[in-house]
Amino acid sequence: MNWIIIVAGGNGERIHLGYNKIFARIYGKPIIFWTLQQFEKTACIDHIAISAQKKDIPKIRHIVESGGFSKVVYLCPATSSRQASTFTILNFLKNRIIASDLVGIHNAVNPFVKRSEVEAVFKAAQKYQAALLAQSATDTIKITNGDNLVSHTPLRQTAWYAQTPQVAKFDKLWQAFFQAHADDFLGTDDTQLLERIGIRAKIVPCSHQNVKITFPEDLILAERIMKDFQNKDYV
Repeated sequence: MNWIIIVAGGNGERIHLGYNKIFARIYGKPIIFWTLQQFEKTACIDHIAISAQKKDIPKIRHIVESGGFSKVVYLCPATSSRQASTFTILNFLKNRIIASDLVGIHNAVNPFVKRSEVEAVFKAAQKYQAALLAQSATDTIKITNGDNLVSHTPLRQTAWYAQTPQVAKFDKLWQAFFQAHADDFLGTDDTQLLERIGIRAKIVPCSHQNVKITFPEDLILAERIMKDFQNKDYV
């Protein structure tokens, strides 16, 4: 059985909306509508859980019900961080899932993931224990020290921009999040927590359209991408 956790607990500070950016409209619908539609239509996904701010849950529930998103089975109030909120849902799943089941974690504001990409990353996670969608780096990346002095430059052909979903077998994901919680460690993404317990995730290349909507200008780009996606039915 495959689950996807959609983390939607943001507040839209960087996009200057004054409300959670999951409700920003692109192509006439809230961003989270398009995100949910992709997973609802992806054959390998069995169930969807959503983490969101308590005040946003009634509005999300309305979107779920009016959109006919039958795979959504759990809405959970977000806690102090994205990581803590995910851990809360993993705790909910602990007695409802078996160790080898796959769980993916996805940003609610990454609405342009293709269904074929979701299928591919879940398939890779089944084989390698963990996998994530990522984009090959198109720019040279610099690694710096604490004073913003360049420490080194990784080879561009080995550098990737991590995106979501990030997927792992439940027992490994639970162990990773539990250990991070015990160590009071806050990671920048989910596979970083897996790395801490010795799990090396498999990268599955994805389109550069699979972007996280973060800044005001992203909404303009998103409108253009969505028009293209509508013509291609999100495959």
